[in-house]
Amino acid sequence: MSGIVGIVNLDGTTVNRQILQHLTEFITYRGVDAQQVWHSGCVGFGNTLLRTTTESTKEHQPFTLDGTLWITADARIDGRRDLLQKLNLDKQLPITDVELILRAYQLWGQECVHHLLGDFSFALWDSRKKSLFCARDQLGIKLFYYAHIGNSLIFSNTLKCLRQHPLVSQELNQQAIGDFLLFDQNYTANTTAFAQIQRLQAAHTLTVFQSRVKQQRYWQLPVPDLIRYPKPEDYVSQFQELLQLAVIERLRTDKAAIFFSGGLDSTSISSIASTSSQLQGFTAVYDHLIPDQERYYSQLAATALGIPITYLVEDDYQLYQGWQQPELHTPEPYHDPLCVMSYDQLQQIATYSRIALNGQGGDEALRTSTVSQLRPGMNIVDLILDLGRCLWQHKLLPPLGSGILAQWRRWHRGVSDTDYYPQWLNPDFEARLQLKERWREINELERQAIHPLRPQAYQDLLSLRWQPFFESYDSGFSHVPVEVRFPFLDLRLLNFLLAIPPLPWFVNKHILRTAMQGKLPEEVRLRPKTPLMGDPFSVLIAKNQQLWQVLKQTPEIKAYVNTKLIIEAATKGKIDAWQAWEFTRPVSLSNWLNYR
Repeated sequence: MSGIVGIVNLDGTTVNRQILQHLTEFITYRGVDAQQVWHSGCVGFGNTLLRTTTESTKEHQPFTLDGTLWITADARIDGRRDLLQKLNLDKQLPITDVELILRAYQLWGQECVHHLLGDFSFALWDSRKKSLFCARDQLGIKLFYYAHIGNSLIFSNTLKCLRQHPLVSQELNQQAIGDFLLFDQNYTANTTAFAQIQRLQAAHTLTVFQSRVKQQRYWQLPVPDLIRYPKPEDYVSQFQELLQLAVIERLRTDKAAIFFSGGLDSTSISSIASTSSQLQGFTAVYDHLIPDQERYYSQLAATALGIPITYLVEDDYQLYQGWQQPELHTPEPYHDPLCVMSYDQLQQIATYSRIALNGQGGDEALRTSTVSQLRPGMNIVDLILDLGRCLWQHKLLPPLGSGILAQWRRWHRGVSDTDYYPQWLNPDFEARLQLKERWREINELERQAIHPLRPQAYQDLLSLRWQPFFESYDSGFSHVPVEVRFPFLDLRLLNFLLAIPPLPWFVNKHILRTAMQGKLPEEVRLRPKTPLMGDPFSVLIAKNQQLWQVLKQTPEIKAYVNTKLIIEAATKGKIDAWQAWEFTRPVSLSNWLNYR
């Protein structure tokens, strides 16, 4: 894991080494093992290195093989055996990830991205062509930001780093602020909260050649043809093989941590990881604030797998605790009044390992489809046969689903999308940015179906809601030198899961539960998906009525919201969980405005 930064002067003027050095030193916290800059004429790269794999013990960046191609990267490349074979390289040599990317570029040029698997963000200078080539991985797990100002292009995987450059202004992007107040995040994928700082989108490349800057998409989540195996066990064995590969390739170290709950996803990953690496679980629990069973189930699974656990007890945390700490000053507006808990857990993990596995993505990748969703895209005979096997052979009742029934239930409850639209926005701000139209546009976007058999799973995997999630775990956000990796988001695994029959394999995560038979305690393996039995957020809201005071103390927030309406609505009576979350969104923005 590395911090990367670079400057390219498009008019050919020499890069200011002092500024480049300053930007590199600013992200030293991302890479404590080595810091280095390289510059030649109009281009300069910086890198701060954190060694997280066995191959990286001798790594140095910025890196070159022959002095004509230079690269700075934050990358973990998977499928190394196949890639080494394509590159005709010795599979026994400890080749670093950054060298693999550079050699792939030597062979395939900009088409190299079609041969790369894993999490990566890199910039490569080709001195022969006088061009800059940058890329971000397919799902956007690694980050990349840039600012094209005048004749300069400045880039980094750390947003705050770009703000240190003297050419970059601190002007806010008003549309991004509006999106945050509506949805908790910016829904324009290529912008940030700052007007001059852009975000390179997932699965995109950025090319700078002859003063022209060009972005291009190079990958899209596939909609594969349906595949059928002759025997049910074939599906399970293929799934086991791909999940094991996804986990093992994300280790490449002798010691790793895992965000460990008592649920099925993280324990399944742990059952694989614990066989090849020294693994330790890190579990967040409530002991008395609300009813919580995670301590019981996580300990049950950990004992069976022989994994030690470190617990983080969350009962005594308060809303917005620690927001005055520089480490919790987020690069962009971020709505998590209890984010200090995530920070403290990452700090716990950092004392043990620089790598942490995370089970996120399991719910999305294994999301079931209703029978009504399957009917339009599936042959009726196959659907009837699959439904019969699901019912009688596997003893599973799939969700039937009905658009009419769902609409009737919403009408009967008197709930519509507009009920969740914030009523406390500043009218002038709302009108100027056309936020009501934006609200309808994004809600419609989130409902679009692309995959004929698994529309919800496909939409969930592509959702822009992953963007702030990945960013929150990045060390540029957390300031903690830990790299978080997500086995369920392995592209080979996703391709397989999007190609097999939905029935019975995604009903109640049947394929995962079957694969884990004999590997997890039955009480954990068969445990249903269980949300928290209480709502800690609402409990804490009721205990702390003073948190609204920040709205009065932040004059800038009044340009965006009617603070009087929020305070009156939040304090006049009992509010439900959704209202509590909605009303505190301007509080989160106020805190960010104060500390940005």
